[in-house]
Amino acid sequence: MRIQSLSEKIPIDETIKAIEYIKDERNVENLKAYVEEIMPFGKTTSIKYRNKFIQRFVELDGNEVIYSPLIKFINEIESYQTKKEVIYYIVCITSDAVGEVVKAFSQGDIPSEIEEIELKEVFANAMPEAKESSISKTYSVVTTILKDFDIIQYKRNSETKKKTYCINENIRPTYEGILFNLYYEFIKLKGNKMPEVETVLQCDTFKYFLMSDLMKKRYLKWMLDNEYIENYVMGGNNKYQFSVDSLEGLIKKVTGLD
Repeated sequence: MRIQSLSEKIPIDETIKAIEYIKDERNVENLKAYVEEIMPFGKTTSIKYRNKFIQRFVELDGNEVIYSPLIKFINEIESYQTKKEVIYYIVCITSDAVGEVVKAFSQGDIPSEIEEIELKEVFANAMPEAKESSISKTYSVVTTILKDFDIIQYKRNSETKKKTYCINENIRPTYEGILFNLYYEFIKLKGNKMPEVETVLQCDTFKYFLMSDLMKKRYLKWMLDNEYIENYVMGGNNKYQFSVDSLEGLIKKVTGLD
């Protein structure tokens, strides 16, 4: 595993506010100014996060922000939890320091319970050319992000005072959040509307939410029952087909809005 440094935490509520701002304001310079203004950081860090926000969430046409399906879904879906889940997914796919670490937990490459000193060593090994200060900062930021998104928890031994991190085994994401992220992964990122069943079961979306095989099947059954995906057996191949052709169409079906 190799990861890049990460220096900005994710202020969830302020990120949602910035996305909501795009409903009425499409000029990118005005958006940048607004993002800087509402961030709970000092000026330098606010500018860094502003740049990361634009990179993660914003598509541009010149100086105009495109009201993309990603932005529209986060704005139109009512559930705060679903908004969080989509934001978390986007953070995972745009910051390998978050995404790769979570996948390592999911795949068992990092134990489900690990002492702080051992987890710091994982980061050091994943950033072999980085300075110690950068490794320490990335470790602090990533563990905070994963805690804020309820992916990991920590406990401290009352006698030794040592901190131990453990994965949250009670994650229950919303059906709509997993649905959008799965569509985003296969339609937007992979361009694959008819993946094999095993490809879906091993997808990043499920790994980012630490989903067991039983949980995967439960969510896929909901998608089948609600006709978001279909199951095809062709010859020896067992495949899922995404029944909605685009993210725009998915949003319309989920929210009932054009």
